[in-house]
Order: sequence, then structure tokens, then C-alpha cells
Amino acid sequence: MEWYFRSLRFFLALFNFLLTITGGGLLGFGVHISSKTALFDNAFGSGNLITVIPIAIIAFGCVLFVIGFTGCCSIMFQVTCLLNLHLTIVSMILLGEIAVIALTFGMSGTVARTLTVQLRESGVEQYGKSSMEMITGAMDKMQGTLGCCGANSSLDWEGTWWGERHHSMVPWSCCEGRNSFDEGCQMSEARQLGCMPMLMILIKDKLTLVYVAVVAILLLQLSMAICGCALTHKFGSKVEPF
Repeated sequence: MEWYFRSLRFFLALFNFLLTITGGGLLGFGVHISSKTALFDNAFGSGNLITVIPIAIIAFGCVLFVIGFTGCCSIMFQVTCLLNLHLTIVSMILLGEIAVIALTFGMSGTVARTLTVQLRESGVEQYGKSSMEMITGAMDKMQGTLGCCGANSSLDWEGTWWGERHHSMVPWSCCEGRNSFDEGCQMSEARQLGCMPMLMILIKDKLTLVYVAVVAILLLQLSMAICGCALTHKFGSKVEPF
């Protein structure tokens, strides 16, 4: 049976190593997303979800990295108490992840509506005001980069502070071939799709990869828990060479 337990050790070490790499990858991905959204997160106002999401990814990546690293240490030194603590934390986090994933799927529509409201109340309603240069610049950056106009559509600009001063017009960033020297452009020339629908399209294009990554992480952690539980019966209170 010795070969069996040596195989368990090898696979548990491999799973923890992969989890460490995955955590590092998520950490880098979160930083990348944060740098991208930083270009226009001011358009959503302070304390918006666009800022929170990259931070959550970074935090989750750090947790996975630490868990994987401590797991590798527990296998290398084969200390039972450390391995038991590691498995307990992995099991708790695994249950927490399942709960968060279920909650996220259930609240996806609420998150989209909240972001739309934040974008309309901050980016659209405050656009062009003298004290809101950062919001104005962020909104222009988002509309120009994503190729969109307004929160839901170009009609969002009607009745706003900027719209009341530029009748039947939209900001220059809503139209092709315009720049900041232009005061605006006619609504008939503007892109019709809003920035939130455009963001949702971009997110849905990546959802398949997200689903695969989530399932892979859950299976990895489940495999770690199973192998670890089997090993704890072998280790007992002993410390023996790998």
C-alpha cells in the first residue's frame, strides 16, 4: 500500500502547486482588469461595483495562492496538524465558493441594473458640469473606447444637465470621427447602443472561460480535500520523509 500513499502525496502536492499557480494567475488577471476599468470607473461614481469586482478577484487570487503555498509546505514537511488545518480551510472555502457562485448567478440581473443606475446618475447626469471634469473625461473615455453612447442608449442624454444645454445633441464621444474640440454631435449621428449593454456583451463573450475556470478550481479543491483526508489517516502524528 506504500505506493498508494506515495501517489496520494504526489497528487496532493501537484494539486496545491496548481492552486498556487491559479491564485497567481487570478491575482494578475485582477490587476489587469483593475487597470482597464480604472480608465472609466469614475463614470460610475464613488463606491461603484466596477471598482469592487477587480478587488474581489485580486483578493480571491491571494487566498488561493496562500492556500496552495501552505498546502505545498504541509506536504513537504508532512506535519499532520498543518495538513489538517489546511484541509479544514480548503473545505470551508470550497463551501463558501459554492454559496457565492449560487448567489452571484441569482443576483446577476440586480448587479447589471445597479451598474446601469450608477452610470446614469453619475456619468450621464453629471456630465459637463464644471466641477465634474473627472466624470466627464471618464464618460468620454468609456464611450469612445467601447463604441457606445449613454447608459442604456443615446436617448439617455435627453433631459440631462448637458442635454438641456445642447438640444438634440449628444457628447462628441458618442459619434465616430469626432474629438474633444467638437462641442457635440447630432443625436441622429450617434451610436445607438448604450455602454451597459456593450459591457454586458463583452462580459458574455468571456463567460465560457469564466465558467471553465470556476469549475476547474472547484474540482481542484475537491480533489485536494479527498486526497488530504486519505493522507491524514496515513500520517497520524508521525513525520516521515516524502
